[in-house]
Amino acid sequence: MILQPAYVLGAITLIWIGVLRLFRGRIVLFWLMALPGVILHELSHWMVAFVTLGRPGFPRFIPKKMGNVYALGRVPIHNPRWYNGGLIGLSPLLLIPLAYFIIRMGTPATITWLGLWRFLLAPWLAAECLLECLPSLPDLRLARLSIIPLAIIAAGLFLYYRDAIH
Repeated sequence: MILQPAYVLGAITLIWIGVLRLFRGRIVLFWLMALPGVILHELSHWMVAFVTLGRPGFPRFIPKKMGNVYALGRVPIHNPRWYNGGLIGLSPLLLIPLAYFIIRMGTPATITWLGLWRFLLAPWLAAECLLECLPSLPDLRLARLSIIPLAIIAAGLFLYYRDAIH
C-alpha cells in the first residue's frame, strides 16, 4: 500500500494540533509554539480593519493577562462601526482557507528525503491556522456591532444562490 502525500500531510497536521494543544497550560511555551498562528490571527484583523476603514493600530504580540486568561495578541481598532465590526471581528475565519491552501500547495507529489521539510513545515503552519481561526470573545463582541447588516446580507446571498441553483 502506497501512502498518498496529502493523507500523510493531513495526519501530521492533526498531530501538530494535538501537540500544540498540550502546551495550552504553559503560557510561555504555548506562546512560543503558537506565535505564527497568533501573528496570522492578528494580521487578519489588521488587514480587514485597514480595508474596511477601521483604522487599526499597531498589532501587539506580547501576552497580556486579562482576568483569568491571557490575550496572546491584540490589534486596537480605532473606528469600529456597524459596517465593519462584523468583518473585522470574524476575520480570523479567513485562516481556514489559508490552512487548506497551505496543505494543498505544501503537499509534494511524492514522498522523498529532499521534500521532507515540506512534511514538517506545511502541517505545522496549517495547524497554526486551524488553532487560531476561531474568533475570541472580544472579537465576537466587536462582530456584534454588525449583526443586523450581516444577517441581511447573509439572507440575501442565501436567497440569491438558492434561486441560482434551482
